[in-house]
Amino acid sequence: MILLFSLFILINASDTIVVRYENLSELAEKFSPTYKEIKFNQNASALGFAANIASAIGNADFTISKNQITYQNPPAPILSPQYGSTLSLSTSILATNNLFRVVGSYLDFKNSMSSQEDAKLQFLLNLKTLYLNTLKLKKTVEAYGKALERSKLYYELIVERYKLGMVSKTDSLKGEIEIKNAEINLLNAQNAYQKSLEQLKSLLGLKDDSFIILADYEPSLDSIQVRERGFYVENALKNNLTVKTLSAIMNSSRVNLLYSALSFVPQISFGKTWYYSGKDLPKGLEDYSEKEQWTIQAYINLVNYPFAVAQKSQFERAYTYRYKKAILDITAKVKSTYEDLLYNAKAFELARLRLEQAKAAYSLASEQYKEGLISLLQLMDAETSYLQSEVGLIEAKYNYLIAIENLSYLTGMEVGK
Repeated sequence: MILLFSLFILINASDTIVVRYENLSELAEKFSPTYKEIKFNQNASALGFAANIASAIGNADFTISKNQITYQNPPAPILSPQYGSTLSLSTSILATNNLFRVVGSYLDFKNSMSSQEDAKLQFLLNLKTLYLNTLKLKKTVEAYGKALERSKLYYELIVERYKLGMVSKTDSLKGEIEIKNAEINLLNAQNAYQKSLEQLKSLLGLKDDSFIILADYEPSLDSIQVRERGFYVENALKNNLTVKTLSAIMNSSRVNLLYSALSFVPQISFGKTWYYSGKDLPKGLEDYSEKEQWTIQAYINLVNYPFAVAQKSQFERAYTYRYKKAILDITAKVKSTYEDLLYNAKAFELARLRLEQAKAAYSLASEQYKEGLISLLQLMDAETSYLQSEVGLIEAKYNYLIAIENLSYLTGMEVGK
């Protein structure tokens, strides 16, 4: 009763965090500095793109000044303060360089957003992988705990038989050794689990004194449908953010090349300015003088032009081949990850069958040992096989889930659904 009450208090404490597979993204957004950094970088990229668009459309400047002489040598009458004010509106929307600036800004914005989104998905992949590994260790601790309880029960049976002279002192010592082995296995598993739990806490950005409750994740692996490899390669080339980022960089380099090649095209701009200068502050817009101005300008540096175009051409080729290399890399990664998925799916099925057989063999050995039909060593062999099969199934199950997450990240889709 006291234990249940203590658990209730922990669960309802303000610093108790229940970590589920379904709320990993929500917890990361709420607590993780890494996740928040990515989010604000995305916001900064969006605002930078908006600023570039506004700058390309035109400029609006307003200034106001006061000029007063406070000291003069040789002495002379000090004049009254002079006030000045200027309001200037201009646009270069017809200028070729502004057109390229808008297109280039858009491609840079796409590149930045894809890169930040990829960083977010990589972070979530690491978080999901660590969560699944931690859950795997938790299940392993539970398996070793059950094995220790079984060892203790059979040791009690050995002690009773030893008192009756039915088994030797050697069997009694073997039983004690088996308990120690089970305790060591459990201790190692608990240590690994606690370390993984602390890593999960750190990755989520939780405080040291936060208490984590790791909720189970039991998806139906039997319902997972794995399609042909080509399907996943096709989706990766369409959805993978690394590919999208490098595609945006390649296109941006092509825009820069075109801009350099067309830099001699005349630029057209229009502006209107209201200005004022006098001893008093202006009382209204009617006090301002105004002027309008059209400008057509063409400029080319005959010495630098061919080198600038050639440089941009080399950059464009380099980024094109980087993009092509990314296509090959992503294709190879998807194929390798797909094979890992098939392997882990098969390993999971075999581990499940092995556990059924080991459990049946252990149950039979237990009954036979109680009836005195087999030795303690034979029972211990059956117990070891059962434990290894149980831990093996846990390992295979969560490796399978991690393989699904890896392929989902590469293809930009939910694999198996």
